[in-house]
Amino acid sequence: METSKPRNPGPQGPAAEPLSRRQVIAGAGKGALGVAALSALGGLGMPAIARAAGNHGYGKRSYKIGYLGPDTGPFSPEGGSLKRGTELGLEVINKAGGIAGHPIQMLKQDTASSAVKAATIAKKYLQRDKVDMLFGTIAFDEENVVNKLATSAKVPFVTLEAGPWVPWCGGPTVILGETSQQLLEPLIPFMSKKFGKKWALVGSDFGFPREYFKVAKKIMAKEGVQVLTEQYGPLGTTDWSSVIGKLKAVEPDVILGGVVGGDSIAFVKAAASLGLIPKAQLTGVTLQAEFYPAMGHAIDGLYSSVRYTEELQTPENEQLKKLYKAKYGNVPVPLVATTAYYSFNFIKAAIEQAKSFDPEAVIAAFRSGKVKAQTVVSDQPLSVDAASLAVNYPMYICQIKPGGVWSIVDKAGVVPPGISC
Repeated sequence: METSKPRNPGPQGPAAEPLSRRQVIAGAGKGALGVAALSALGGLGMPAIARAAGNHGYGKRSYKIGYLGPDTGPFSPEGGSLKRGTELGLEVINKAGGIAGHPIQMLKQDTASSAVKAATIAKKYLQRDKVDMLFGTIAFDEENVVNKLATSAKVPFVTLEAGPWVPWCGGPTVILGETSQQLLEPLIPFMSKKFGKKWALVGSDFGFPREYFKVAKKIMAKEGVQVLTEQYGPLGTTDWSSVIGKLKAVEPDVILGGVVGGDSIAFVKAAASLGLIPKAQLTGVTLQAEFYPAMGHAIDGLYSSVRYTEELQTPENEQLKKLYKAKYGNVPVPLVATTAYYSFNFIKAAIEQAKSFDPEAVIAAFRSGKVKAQTVVSDQPLSVDAASLAVNYPMYICQIKPGGVWSIVDKAGVVPPGISC
């Protein structure tokens, strides 16, 4: 197997700017951390974030959430989807009365796709704003640094992007996105049987794609899949011709894509123009609904494994599609937007089980294994696993149809998260 030379594994975001907090009340109101990110973690202890009286119970106040998302930087396409789903879900829950009659108040800040800035924002949310919960982020490096801060502060952290491959055992981090295991367990057997067992891997050069591929290789070994080459491009790559040349040279049946963010658009366009696809079948997390308008017909006919498709016939999904398209236009509903949208149902369920806004009581509720919530992906409520704080999701193999419809061709059933403590 040929492997390209590793590059810098961490995303390089812009330098942290002075924070200008924007408060919003809608409706009714194992990546490696750099020295700077570790420095930003320092000095956080419980005395620094002691909360006012009234947390035991609901008190006479709103529930305060600190949102972190990449509005700028390489992960801004996913960040935009995260933000839209969050805004829509927040509007819906507050119009419905919030949590036990209390509105949710959300503070919002751009992480600029930087773990350093995410650490700075999270620390200020905890120490200055005294939020009850941290929420969001896209890249694992950001998730990891926010998890460390949330663990120290004993404040719940809800993360929503797909692809986690390890749990943060014993911590307060709730994983509502589908895991790498859930994405890959149905996909690899389906694609290898349909198209062949000679595969190539291509990803963005940072923590998540490399770990995503580690999970994939374990499943590939069981399925007799041969990995011919493994290639990476640094975040921000615009010229993929060299990598594509190496992929074409090995003549794979299937290419598992771990190219993410806006880079995935450049990669797919180059792969199509240089004749790599559709001769080889591209699949994996590179194929995202929010990128379809830019990728267009280049990905028509390809296959991917998903938790969500607009074809799902649930009342909640019909409501989401109607609201999303009315607010944002007739565009595909992105995966991470759906998770953000229904995440407030899980948050509400945990708080009402705890009968308190107290962060430690809410964490305990999530860890009870009794938190269930309605989502857009199933007619039945789904539950948060007591140990991993992840969700057992039904998964689907879809073929991408013209116009950006992810059409179900195989139902994999409920797939466990595959992460344990």
